Amino acid sequence: MLEQLQKMKQLPPLTMKQRVAHLKSLAKNIKANDEKIINAVSADFSHRCEQESQMAEIMVCIDEINHALKHIKQWTQTKTWHANWKFYPSKCAISPQPKGVVGIMAPWNYPFNLVIEPLVAAIAAGNRVMVKPSEITPKTAAVIKQLLSDVFSDDEVHVVLGDVEVANAFSKLPLDHILFTGSTQVGKIVMRNASENLTSLTLELGGKSPVLIDDDYSLKKAARSIVQGKWFNAGQTCIAPDYIMVSNSKKSDLIQAIKQQVEQCYPDYSDNKDYSAVVNHNHFERLNKLLEGLEPSQIISIGDKEGTDHSQKIAPTLVIDPNSSHPVMQQEIFGPILPIVTIENIDAAIQFINDRPNPLTLYLYSNNKHNIKKVRTQTRSGSLAINETLVHFAQEGLPFGGIGASGMGSYHGYQGFVAMSHMKSIYYQSRINFNGMVRAPYSQIKKKILSLLS
Repeated sequence: MLEQLQKMKQLPPLTMKQRVAHLKSLAKNIKANDEKIINAVSADFSHRCEQESQMAEIMVCIDEINHALKHIKQWTQTKTWHANWKFYPSKCAISPQPKGVVGIMAPWNYPFNLVIEPLVAAIAAGNRVMVKPSEITPKTAAVIKQLLSDVFSDDEVHVVLGDVEVANAFSKLPLDHILFTGSTQVGKIVMRNASENLTSLTLELGGKSPVLIDDDYSLKKAARSIVQGKWFNAGQTCIAPDYIMVSNSKKSDLIQAIKQQVEQCYPDYSDNKDYSAVVNHNHFERLNKLLEGLEPSQIISIGDKEGTDHSQKIAPTLVIDPNSSHPVMQQEIFGPILPIVTIENIDAAIQFINDRPNPLTLYLYSNNKHNIKKVRTQTRSGSLAINETLVHFAQEGLPFGGIGASGMGSYHGYQGFVAMSHMKSIYYQSRINFNGMVRAPYSQIKKKILSLLS
C-alpha cells in the first residue's frame, strides 16, 4: 500500500477534463451494473430489500454525481476580492487545490454508497484516491473494485481489499486526507493513527439519534415516518432513529400507531422481501444481547415469525421505558430495536439530549414554531430533521456530518468538495505599494501614520 501511495503522490492532480469524464463514466457504469451491485449487497446481508438498495446505493449516488457535474466549474473557480482598504489596490483570493491522495474507509451498512459518495467529492476536487471497502461485505467490495477499475486507472483510484489489520494499516498511511465512516470507537483509532502523519480527517460516526414528538403532532403521521426510517435496512443506518421521547399521555397511542404501521409495512417479516436481514451472525447475537436484563413486559416484538425461518432477521422490536443505564440506552443500537422513553415536556427532552453525547441527527415532530426554534437553538447535533426521517441524507447540497462524538467535518455537494480541497489563500500585491510607510525604521511621520490607521 505504501509503495502505491508514494507512486500516486508523485503524479499530478486530475485535470478538469479528467474529472468530468471520470464522473460521467462512473455514473454510466453504476447504471449499467445496478443489478449486480444490488445482488452483491443482498448476498452480503443474506437478504437486503432490493428497493432499499436501489434508493440508498444507486439513486443517491447518481444524484450526487449529477450535482457535482452541474456545479464543478463553479466550485473550482478562484474567488477574488479587494484587500483591506489600507492595502488598496491589492487583492485577495481563495483558490481550491486538490489535497493530493485521499483515503476513503467505508463501512458495511451501505457498502457501495459510502464508497461512491466520498469518491465523487474527492474526484470533483481533483484528488487521486485510495479506497478501503468493508471486509464485512466482501461481495460488494469485489464489485466495487471491478467497477472502479473500469472507470479509473490504478494510479487514479486504487482499491485495497483486506481484513481489520489491513484497515488499521491503511489508516496509518501518510495520506493527504482520510474520510472514515463507521463507529465512534473505531473512529478514535483512525484519528490516533492519522495523527502520526498529521493527516486531516473527515469522521462520519454515529451515536444515538433521538426522536422527539411534540404533543401537538399527529401520532399517526409520526409513526408512519418513524417506522419507514427506523426499519429501513432493518435499522442498520447511522442516522436511524435510535430512541423516541414522548409524553406519558401520548405513549400508549404512539405504541399502537407504530404497531399498526409496522404490520402494514412488514407483515410476516421473516418471509417479507421488503424487510432486510441483519448483516451477519455476530451482529445478530449483539442485538439479541442488547435485550438482556429487560423485563418481558418492556419488550414488544411486532409481527409473527411465520413461514421460512431466517436466522438473520430480527422482528421490529419496541423497548418501553428502559433504564437510562441499560445498554440499549448507552450503545448505538444499529438494528431493528427501538426504545420509547417517557418525557415530561419539551424542556426535559432537551435536557435529556444535552446530557448525552452529541447525536448525528436529531428528529423533531412538531408544528409549533416556538418549540421548533427552541430545539434548534438549544441542542447540538450533526443535523436536525423536522417531521421526517432519513431523507435529509439524500439532499445533495445539504452538508452531512456529525459533531463531537458523532463526527468531525462534513461532506455532500459543495461541502464535500471543500472537505477534499485545500482552500489556498492568495494575496496579490499591487504595483502601487505603500507598505514601506509603516515599516522600520519608524520615523515620527511613520508613527503618526500608524496612529491614524490604528
